[in-house]
Amino acid sequence: MAKVSSALLKRRLDIAEIVRKQGEIKVDKLSDMLQVSHVTIRHDLTYLEQQGYLKRSFGGAIYIVPEADLNRTTTPASNNSTTIDSQIGLVKTCLSYINDGETIFLGHGNVIRKLIPFLHTKKSLKLIMNDISNAQLVKEFLDAEVILVGGALLDGNILYDPETVKVFLNQLTISHFIVELAAINKDNQVVIKNMEQLKTYQQILKITQHTIGILPQIVSYHDNNILGKLKHMDMVILSRPTVTEYHQQLLETNFKQYTTNKYCVTYHNITRGMK
Repeated sequence: MAKVSSALLKRRLDIAEIVRKQGEIKVDKLSDMLQVSHVTIRHDLTYLEQQGYLKRSFGGAIYIVPEADLNRTTTPASNNSTTIDSQIGLVKTCLSYINDGETIFLGHGNVIRKLIPFLHTKKSLKLIMNDISNAQLVKEFLDAEVILVGGALLDGNILYDPETVKVFLNQLTISHFIVELAAINKDNQVVIKNMEQLKTYQQILKITQHTIGILPQIVSYHDNNILGKLKHMDMVILSRPTVTEYHQQLLETNFKQYTTNKYCVTYHNITRGMK
């Protein structure tokens, strides 16, 4: 019996470490890696969720950084699991600017996906998005109204084709547009990764009350993917590795460093008055 207990403990510790390193993983893959049944993995995930190591999702699990880890002051090492910690540090900062009852447009991206499980702490949200996978994740974690633009989702959620999106969006009062950025170019323009999102995102940028840009890392980009001018952003949340690249540029564009922690630095556009 002692051997069984020891094996159980080791397997659960292994699962917690795998989820931490990968950020998100499916039951099928864990079952193959650890050579145990899907039922066993699901039991392990339920236990680990109860202990606060992760959050269950449909068919898998997502890593959630414990509060104690987020509050430590030590500088993290540079590895994949720390990158995931950093991403969650970014979204926890973003979360503090979201209030109950707001209407939010969530963009694409890995960091945006990490934000979704944390939104369960907010009540009566209306979430607009054009990412089917993220919309499905919302339905697993939140009791929120989901409006999917340009895709298909079951359970009575609203679907709008591209021709009607503009008219529909103009009828809404959008509190926040949360968008993952790829870069800020030398002409003080913000750039996103995927060109296919540009038209919708540019429309949202014009009508939203506040725009929050999250910039997790410095990546190569194409200047055709320009979302708009930096001055039209209300807030930019930079990961620590990107601060050196953009700090002075933000200060010279009427942004002020507002908050800082070991994972990220938040800058507010002082001309737009967001608090």
